[in-house]
Amino acid sequence: MRRVALVLLLALVACGGDEPAPDDGRVRGTLDGVRLVLEVADTPDERAVGLMRRASVPPGTGMVFLYDEPTTGRFYMYAVPIPLRAVFVREGRVVFDVVMPPCEKGLAPGDCPTYGPDEPFDTVVETAPETLPDVQPGDRLVLEP
Repeated sequence: MRRVALVLLLALVACGGDEPAPDDGRVRGTLDGVRLVLEVADTPDERAVGLMRRASVPPGTGMVFLYDEPTTGRFYMYAVPIPLRAVFVREGRVVFDVVMPPCEKGLAPGDCPTYGPDEPFDTVVETAPETLPDVQPGDRLVLEP
């Protein structure tokens, strides 16, 4: 009986919190008090595709774009059929956010509107607009390892 109790105790301690960490390339994070599970885009190819061709982004999920150095790049919505909220972050603090509507059908990628702040950022979180309706400049993004 002691052995079973010890095994259960070790299993509970190993789990840590109430939710297991994703082991499929996603990370957990918190932004504006909202818990998120985010796919990671940290290579040029992954960032170029982003959430293209996704029919939906469930509440509490999205994608995080990670950059090694601050950038002033712009985002566009080519081949993204749903609106997305993009939250631009530098050193863990929101610097800008915008709801990006889908690019008009028939436009070439270079003809789609672009979005981004006038200042550098090192991280971008994209979610469904309703996931982060109250995010503001200065809010803190915390990504769990």
